[in-house]
Amino acid sequence: MMQKILITIIFGLLFSSCQENEKLNSLEKSTEVNKWNIEKLSIRARQHLDSTNWDLELLNQDIETYNKYSEIFQSYPLNKSPFPIAEYDYAVSSIPFVIELDYVVLKGVRIGEYENPESEKIIDKLTLLILTNDKDSEENTLVDSRNYPYLTAQGKIEANNNDFDWVFSSSPDGFSTLILNMKLFDLRFGETIIIYPQKDKSFFYEQIEDSPNNYENFEEFKKKIISNPKVKNQLDSEKNIE
Repeated sequence: MMQKILITIIFGLLFSSCQENEKLNSLEKSTEVNKWNIEKLSIRARQHLDSTNWDLELLNQDIETYNKYSEIFQSYPLNKSPFPIAEYDYAVSSIPFVIELDYVVLKGVRIGEYENPESEKIIDKLTLLILTNDKDSEENTLVDSRNYPYLTAQGKIEANNNDFDWVFSSSPDGFSTLILNMKLFDLRFGETIIIYPQKDKSFFYEQIEDSPNNYENFEEFKKKIISNPKVKNQLDSEKNIE
């Protein structure tokens, strides 16, 4: 009888502990969302319109940089010309990568933000992979912090018989989009996008509800993606570019 009572107490404590952990996790997520609610985003938008809040040193720096490298900025899907913004403290990340298998080559890029400007931890917001079958194909990415607290990026990836232009934006309230060759992806339904160019210049795609954030290292994430049955089936397609 005493043993049953002890077991009941232990289970009760474990259940209580799980509930507390769930509450803490829920609270953390709620705090992150509430950090930038619609009211605070509205205040931030008004700050950008008030010239007394502008970071003029940063603006002059951007003007100088643009004058030096305007041709490069204009080569992206959206020209990146200078504009004034309110002061901010934000660090963003862009990490290109390649996945080579026996018969295919995927070029990709991870777009994210640092947990804070002093941290080394990166929170990925988009992982984009495109089947190129050419490890020397060109990939260019420009990730931009100037729209803080929104994360923005754009780029171009060559894929044998087709080129892909893309533009990405992530809102701090959790709504993110990727537009690639005029195909819109709502990233609330998956932050990993894989593009499969076809021989007829069309493309197929996969949207996966997974992210490098869910793994201890990026290699584990890559293995998980490549072993996905839908991905394997698409990569084996005879209609893909060669």
